[in-house]
Amino acid sequence: MDGTRIAELLITSITSIVIALITAGYFKRRQEKSKEKMSGNQLMKQVQQSEIVHYALRELRRKYNADRVYIWQFHNGGNFYTTSPMQRASITYERCSEGLERKAEKYQGVLISNIPSYLKDTMEEKMFYHDVELIPDFALRSLILSHGTFAHAATPIYNKDKNLIGIVSLDWVFSEISEEYLSDDQFTDKFKDLFKTESSSLANYL
Repeated sequence: MDGTRIAELLITSITSIVIALITAGYFKRRQEKSKEKMSGNQLMKQVQQSEIVHYALRELRRKYNADRVYIWQFHNGGNFYTTSPMQRASITYERCSEGLERKAEKYQGVLISNIPSYLKDTMEEKMFYHDVELIPDFALRSLILSHGTFAHAATPIYNKDKNLIGIVSLDWVFSEISEEYLSDDQFTDKFKDLFKTESSSLANYL
């Protein structure tokens, strides 16, 4: 093999290596950019969903003249709802009247075993008290009263597979409950149905 042929083979080999390195770097950069774009899109989606939830809660509070509205979500200390049994609950979203203490800062990672009656009554659609003093569970009653709450309502949020993923709660502290939602000193069926329907729409954003 003459020198010219050897030189051609050498140049071809070097060129192939350079092209391979350039191509590998190019695709790596493309992959990194794709990941960055995906992360950015996911973050934007989360922000948009959060804005929707906060807007919905603001409207719920205004509609029912409540002083506090908030969402409990279930988790195991990390990710929120999965198919695994949930052991803890945290308040993840909250809207309050001006000057009212926020509950979210206090209620993070609460053991579900500490609030069994609250969960049971909420799931059975019984957590509608125009007067918190009527709550039969003494510990739960005392806890709710400790925040100055005189009336409380809560309804479950289920996903499309009928799994419980959260709870929407309303507190009245110093605002009056609208008369159209009360009858014989009880929350009306109209209120319960409206509250449950409007809250269920939040499942898509949690």
